[in-house]
Amino acid sequence: MYDFENMDPRLIAYVNIFICANRLQAIMDSGLKDITAKQWLAIMMIDAFPEPPTLKQLSEISGVTHQSMRQIVDRLIAKGFLEVVSDKNDKRAIRLIKTEAANSIKTKGSEQNQNFVFKLFDCLTEEETTTYCMSLAKLCSRLTELKEER
Repeated sequence: MYDFENMDPRLIAYVNIFICANRLQAIMDSGLKDITAKQWLAIMMIDAFPEPPTLKQLSEISGVTHQSMRQIVDRLIAKGFLEVVSDKNDKRAIRLIKTEAANSIKTKGSEQNQNFVFKLFDCLTEEETTTYCMSLAKLCSRLTELKEER
């Protein structure tokens, strides 16, 4: 067994990142209809771009490998949540566009989803939430640096 009392807190934090991610994905998967949490994330991340993103852009912002994102996107296309269009400037590139079905996912149960997020974070004070967000942003930036070092 692990001796959490004597373990380096960085290792505990690292393990907890995975535990939280797995629990969140399991809860989201059980609450979504027709799609998985990872598919939902891909659909939501499209809104982060001023124009429809390429597969490469979507995989980079989501933190997923190109191959994994390709599988996610292919399933979303098959389910009718995404469409593919050619890039106007680069005919080799494809852009991903959400369909009406994908837009309805966003609105369907959105109040319930928002309440879930608020309930998840209500164990933290406002200051703790702010600190958590800033710390997580730093870790994400550091991961980008570490990825580039490889």
